[in-house]
Amino acid sequence: MPIGTKDTIVFETDNFGTISTALKTAILVCCDFEKTINLAKEDDFVFVDPPYTINHNANGFLKYNERIFSWNDQKRLRVALGRARDRGVKILMTNADHKSVRELYEDFGEIIVLPRHSVIGGGADYRKLSSELIVSVGCRI
Repeated sequence: MPIGTKDTIVFETDNFGTISTALKTAILVCCDFEKTINLAKEDDFVFVDPPYTINHNANGFLKYNERIFSWNDQKRLRVALGRARDRGVKILMTNADHKSVRELYEDFGEIIVLPRHSVIGGGADYRKLSSELIVSVGCRI
């Protein structure tokens, strides 16, 4: 089982054999996020990490997708997660720490601003303290 260039275990839980066994019954699907979220039932857990688009749609992030994840997609995600929340699904989502995203999720669940250092910027000048949002429903953080 290839593990890339990793030659040390960071966490005791970094046991790929055990993880592989645990995932043997997993079902992987390739479809729109709304379809997947609609499958979640009461007490299921959904983790969502969408591209961090904000309401002016000017991020231009197309690295993983030929079509930008638009602000309309963010609103559609909010509606799908709202339906899941109403079914009793536990939700944990990361998103951009931007006023438009905070407003979209106000009165939705617990909103936490998570400060973090940007460590993947091309040069040291771009690696600075930033933040992101965590939106949580039914999860202890």
